[in-house]
Amino acid sequence: MKGKAGSMLHEKQKQEGHIWGSMRRTAFILGSGLLLLVAFWNSVTWHLQRFWGASGYFWQAQWERLLSTFEGKEWILYIIGATQVPSLLFWSFNGLLLVVDTTGKPNFISRYRIQVGKNEPEYKLSEGRNLFLAFFPARGTLHAT
Repeated sequence: MKGKAGSMLHEKQKQEGHIWGSMRRTAFILGSGLLLLVAFWNSVTWHLQRFWGASGYFWQAQWERLLSTFEGKEWILYIIGATQVPSLLFWSFNGLLLVVDTTGKPNFISRYRIQVGKNEPEYKLSEGRNLFLAFFPARGTLHAT
């Protein structure tokens, strides 16, 4: 009986030593990682501040020149910046995808289609009408057949 209780006590001490060892290793790993992260972040911040100090005046002058171009009509800048630029980027990229869908060329893009042979245009004349409906949706609803 006495031997069993003694072995249980020995196992408990062994387990506690294992837990403290794990905690020390975890603290060392997390502390080292945090130290490296702070050093990296400090270096990146320093480089960005040097870059901005060198080019900050240039970008500020460009921004002021852009504002003086519109002479107090910031709503035009909003319209162009918030609607026209994203729309232009969207249609330039998706225009390329439309060309790939309608012509099947270039082959290096069309070979990665998920459904080969599916979603092919029915006939070529409907593509122009569909593009017209995409660009002018209100007019397209009036003439839809």
